[in-house]
Amino acid sequence: MAKREQDAYEAYLKLLAQKGIAKEDLLERKFVLLRLMLYIESIPLDGQFYRKAVDKVLKRMSNEELSKAIPVIRDYYSFWIKDIKAIAAMNQDRKFDADGHHWHPDTSDLKSLWKSLDKLTLTETEIQPLETYEYLLRSRGADDEFVSTRKKLAKLLLLRLRDVPHKQPNAYRKVIDANLGLFNVQDTHHAFLNVAREFYSFWRGNHYLTRSQSNVLAIAA
Repeated sequence: MAKREQDAYEAYLKLLAQKGIAKEDLLERKFVLLRLMLYIESIPLDGQFYRKAVDKVLKRMSNEELSKAIPVIRDYYSFWIKDIKAIAAMNQDRKFDADGHHWHPDTSDLKSLWKSLDKLTLTETEIQPLETYEYLLRSRGADDEFVSTRKKLAKLLLLRLRDVPHKQPNAYRKVIDANLGLFNVQDTHHAFLNVAREFYSFWRGNHYLTRSQSNVLAIAA
């Protein structure tokens, strides 16, 4: 393991241990990161390269592994690039706490929600980012079927995001992670992740991602 990856690996696991994460959970996270190391040791310290490496790792994982691995890979990214502010924000949001006394997104009955999605009404505040997202997709030449699928996944995200305590990356990530495991087809996994990557700036009210925002979400999400 290269020194850059080793330092990030040790810092991440040390913080988790200090927070009281169970040994079994630590071992699972270690295994995920060791698999990731094979793909990132020789790449530039950049979110785009990290994302491409992560995509290669995820393609070799089962759906069950994906739901556990993605949060680990995402959290590790901030340690890998030594983003102290991002780590501090996650820590303040109790992202690493083992006691579980923090907000959890809704994951109930995705199948029924998906079937009834077209009939559910969005608020004006929710409609605006969805329409702007559609406009951008069409301006890039996306066809009706592609736009329809993307909009439906974005609408699902909006509904799941209704009760987030604050409009911050950590809450957005939690919604993605919590609902990702409910998709049991790998292609749908990737479609949901792609929409999550694209839609974040619209949800925040920033129609285009800045470089710093892109780095925050440039992992697997």
